[in-house]
Amino acid sequence: MSHADDPVFEALASLPPIAADAEWESRVRVRCHSAISRRPTLRRRARRKLSNAVLAAISGTALLCVYLVVMLAEVVRLARHS
Repeated sequence: MSHADDPVFEALASLPPIAADAEWESRVRVRCHSAISRRPTLRRRARRKLSNAVLAAISGTALLCVYLVVMLAEVVRLARHS
C-alpha cells in the first residue's frame, strides 16, 4: 500500500491549507503575557504560604516546649514534697 492508495492521506491532502490568524495570535500573545506577568505573584503567594506553615510549626514547637517545661517543673515540685 502506498501513500497514493491510502484514504487517510487522500483525506489529508484535500484539507485546506492552514493560514495564520492575526486575531488568534494576538489573543494567544495576550494570554501568554498575562500568564508570565502573574508568575512572580504566584511565587510570592507560595512563599507566603510556606512562611505561614513554618511560622505555625515554630509556634507549635514553642508551645510544646513551654508545656514540657511546666510539666517538668511540676514533677520536680511534687517530688520535693513527697
